[in-house]
Amino acid sequence: MNISVVIITKNEEKNISDCLKSAFLISKNVIVADSGSTDNTVAIAKEMGADVLRVNWQGYGNTRNEGATYALHEWILALDADERITPLLANEINKLQLNDDAILYGFRRESFLVKKKIQYGDWGRDKVFRLYNKQKTTWDLATVHENIITTGLKKQIIRGSILHYTMDSIESFYNKTIHYANLSATKYFNQQKKATFIKRFGSPLFAFIQCYILRLGFLDGVAGFIIAKYSAFYVWKKYDLLRKMYQSVN
Repeated sequence: MNISVVIITKNEEKNISDCLKSAFLISKNVIVADSGSTDNTVAIAKEMGADVLRVNWQGYGNTRNEGATYALHEWILALDADERITPLLANEINKLQLNDDAILYGFRRESFLVKKKIQYGDWGRDKVFRLYNKQKTTWDLATVHENIITTGLKKQIIRGSILHYTMDSIESFYNKTIHYANLSATKYFNQQKKATFIKRFGSPLFAFIQCYILRLGFLDGVAGFIIAKYSAFYVWKKYDLLRKMYQSVN
C-alpha cells in the first residue's frame, strides 16, 4: 500500500466513519485535514486510526495540498468526506504498479440525491481525477471547483467508482448551493469577471436545458428536475451575488 489518502473535513461526523472505512481498503496512511470541526469528526477520525491534521481554511485546493505534504507516500488519493471508495475501485487501485509518476488516474463518481442514485443529467456523467503523484503535480489554488494541474500528465481512467452521498436532504442541497454560489461569486470578483445580463439570465436557462433535456436529466424523474432546477439557481445566484459585489464598491 504505497498510497496515502487525504480527506478534507469540517463537521462531517455523519460521513467520516464510512469514508474512512473505504479509505483503509487502499491505504494505512489516511490523513484527515480538518478545518475547525465543532462536532465529533476529529474524535471519530482519531479513534479509527486516521492521522488528523488541523488546518486553517484557505480554500479547497490549498487544503488538499497542505494535507498531501504530511502524507507518507508520494502517491495521493484525494477524497471528500461524503465519498466512498467501492470494493471494485479499491481492488483496481491495489493492482496498479504506479511506476509512472506522469499518469493521473481517474474513475467514475456515482452521486446520490438523498437516497436516489442519479444516472443522467450533470451528475450522471461524472468522472473525477483524484489519484496523483505529489512530486509531479498539485491542486490549483482555486477556492472552489479546484482541479489537479494536468500539465505534462497523461490521464487514465480505471475501473470502479466512488459513491458520492452529496445531499442528504433538499434543505442541505439548498444550503450547499448558496455556499458554492458565494464562493464562486468571490472567485469571479477577484478575477474581475462581469455579471452581464446574458450571464445573469441566459446562463441559468441554458444550465437548466443542458442538465434536464440535453443530458437527459428528465429520465431521473423528480430528482432530475430538482437537480436541473438547482443547477440553474446556482448559476443565477452566483452572478447575482457578483453583481451586488460590484455595486457595493461603486
